[in-house]
Amino acid sequence: MTAPSRILIVKPSALGDVIQALPVATGLKRHWPQARIDWIINEAYQDLLSGHPAIDRLVLYPRRRWKTPLCLREVWRWARDLRQQQYDLVIDLQGLLRSGLMTAATKAPRRIGLESAREGARHFYTERIDDYPLAAAERYLCALEHLGIAPQRFDFQLKPTAPLPEPLCGRTGRYIVLHPYSRWHTKLWPWRNFQTLINQMPQQHFVLLGEGPWFPIEGANLTDLRGRLNLSTLMTVLASAQAVVSTDSGPAHLAAALEVPTLVLFGATDWHRTKPAGRKVKVLTHDVFCAPCLKRRCYRDVPMECLTGISPDAVASQLSILLR
Repeated sequence: MTAPSRILIVKPSALGDVIQALPVATGLKRHWPQARIDWIINEAYQDLLSGHPAIDRLVLYPRRRWKTPLCLREVWRWARDLRQQQYDLVIDLQGLLRSGLMTAATKAPRRIGLESAREGARHFYTERIDDYPLAAAERYLCALEHLGIAPQRFDFQLKPTAPLPEPLCGRTGRYIVLHPYSRWHTKLWPWRNFQTLINQMPQQHFVLLGEGPWFPIEGANLTDLRGRLNLSTLMTVLASAQAVVSTDSGPAHLAAALEVPTLVLFGATDWHRTKPAGRKVKVLTHDVFCAPCLKRRCYRDVPMECLTGISPDAVASQLSILLR
């Protein structure tokens, strides 16, 4: 096929999915170094991709501002700008109605999407890629294989540029990050277990980060940075960590992509399909008959047994292995 000169990747969210899709951009740039590669990204995540060596231009998607009918004129101007870019190739890795509409708005001659796309998005593609029943990261890489490009699964090329926050200056490589938050209730390891883990490992320094409901965790060997980090600084804090312990969440994917030893605690979600992509990732689960249920709420007599069954001792043991 003729080498495209202008390529658009449509993948606005979520954080973990955007990270797992990055090897598509790096593969395209490696294969067609002269091509201009643009990426539609939720403006909340723009710091993640800003300055990335494989991406020439970010097309910001202001999702929050576009939730009211008053934005229709702005949406029309935004779609008009997409058409004016005259893309040769558009790859929709989101696979939802809104991303399908974005793809259609470009009027590109080649519009590629995944067969697993939902909400009617497949009708906007000129080519569909069979991606069943692959894990998320492998589904995205199918786009490269479809174009005859050999994928490199861990080619993320993420390079943090922000300085470490003042409380961590001088601690590079000498702390363990704890990320206890997630949007799903059924992904949460009991917060008291994090306190127990900190108490069990007094020789280690821990950094607590994330955004969500506040709960009391303390210790002489703890730095609490919850709610204080933007995405750029979060990348630096993760990249400088000795290891990361996290729920199934965006920061876990980011840590894995940054080649940091990462221990991910899985409950309701299926780690076979959503495990963070990275060479230093370890998964910890507790085997119960109903997991993975893929539900946001647990209605069992023993609530959240899939996660409460993971003991702080088990986490400490696996963490010690990762640190070695």
